[in-house]
Amino acid sequence: MSILVTGGTGALGFHILSGLMGSGRKMHSFSNEQPQPWQIVPDVEYHSGNLLHFKDMLEVLQKSNPSLIYHLASQSSVGLSYKKPFETLNTNLLGTQNLLEAVRQVCPKAKVLLLSSSEIYGRSSAALTTLYREDFPPNPITPYATSKACMELLGNQFRNAHGLHIVTVRPFHFTGPYHSRRFAIPSIAFQLVKIKKYGAEPVIYTGSLEISRDVVDVRDAARGMIQVLNTCESGEVYNICSGKSYTFRELAELLVDIAGVNVDFLLNPNLERSNDIPLLVGDPGKIMALGWKPLIGIEDCLNDLFSEMIIRSKMERELIK
Repeated sequence: MSILVTGGTGALGFHILSGLMGSGRKMHSFSNEQPQPWQIVPDVEYHSGNLLHFKDMLEVLQKSNPSLIYHLASQSSVGLSYKKPFETLNTNLLGTQNLLEAVRQVCPKAKVLLLSSSEIYGRSSAALTTLYREDFPPNPITPYATSKACMELLGNQFRNAHGLHIVTVRPFHFTGPYHSRRFAIPSIAFQLVKIKKYGAEPVIYTGSLEISRDVVDVRDAARGMIQVLNTCESGEVYNICSGKSYTFRELAELLVDIAGVNVDFLLNPNLERSNDIPLLVGDPGKIMALGWKPLIGIEDCLNDLFSEMIIRSKMERELIK
């Protein structure tokens, strides 16, 4: 039997596949594109296809016959979900429908992990004092959050109606090596690399830096997901978080210190959202009861992100030549 990671070319997918090396199982990745050189994990078979094409999902499951499935593939940008709400709901809900129906037909005994999001908690009336627990009701305020809340209901349907083994994780904010530059902190790191290494104008363009998020390293998040799928009962839901928060300004200033450059921050109105949740912090008690806890501090996380971003940028420039 084998392991399948959908969205295996993303940061979470990379670190889950890396964390499963040595498991003795054949590993497969399914994404809508072939991996870039810096996304490749040794001994992984990479498949490309469209999550929205049921035939593609059926074929990859028939080829891989997985016993463990990490379903990470999604439209994962909150900002993009405002611009493309139909695409977001289509990918995150109907794409998951395709996967779960294919699992039902091909490998109904497989264990499936669904990647949801802390965004489904929305905004509490006591936002400054709330540590969100798994039993809090969803209150989505963005198209992305709505798509993930719907995905969770779909997972419950397949679990109840067809007996599939499905667990769900709700990561809060994470970042670290290989994180896509579509997201705020990697975007800042990339801009700093261009300033530090390639003489770009010393100006960093950002959205709001005053929002606060519960942040863990992507490698800790991946490790938590592996533990949840390996050990937890079907139907369980787990936050992946630390219980403490950082403002994006604090994270950006840490990155500036790491880069060792002087910069100005300028607000890009296109990156600002009027209904951003000002503070989103989770209660990690349930997953910590499994023995999991964050092991990588925020300074090491950002330092490793910046170092990896230098390497990635150099590889990208060499590919263009």
